[in-house]
Amino acid sequence: MSSVSNKTYYLWGEFTHAEYSLLNQLQQRVNDQFNGPDFKVHLTLSGPFHELNERILGGLEDLAVTNDSIDMRTNGYGVEDNIFQSFYIQIKLSDELLRLKRKLDNFLKIDSKNFNPHISLFYGMKELDLKNKLIKKLTSPPKTIGLDRISIVSIQDDIESWEVLYSYPLISKKSGNMNLGRPV
Repeated sequence: MSSVSNKTYYLWGEFTHAEYSLLNQLQQRVNDQFNGPDFKVHLTLSGPFHELNERILGGLEDLAVTNDSIDMRTNGYGVEDNIFQSFYIQIKLSDELLRLKRKLDNFLKIDSKNFNPHISLFYGMKELDLKNKLIKKLTSPPKTIGLDRISIVSIQDDIESWEVLYSYPLISKKSGNMNLGRPV
């Protein structure tokens, strides 16, 4: 597989099916209010990078099989005056999450920047008072959210054209019995 020059890739953390469903419902409520673009809820772990090849695909599979899923604690909703961090669920930075991010950044040879883990529910610009009014109407986000997959996403052009290309499950529980590098 060779790289495509006009594409940009990111690594997303994705969630268990039940949590994805709940997060998707929250996102839909926010987007119904603010008329935002459709996108898959996620937590950006690393990127951008511009080459996708067998070394990266195999290396990410190896990283996934040697890392546990992470139960992330939330810290309510957050809002900013930034299109891509406009309205989101704040995630408390834990040692586990930071360790995973550093491993991914090191593997991709990306300089780590300030990491503000969050799950965006809306992309776009809206007034702060409208966002704060909506926060008062919403139920609180779940106290914990399980990050159980790392996905490679192609980002190009508009938000609705973003595409998850590959997804690697993280280990649910480490087992002393391993077979071909996989938990049994």
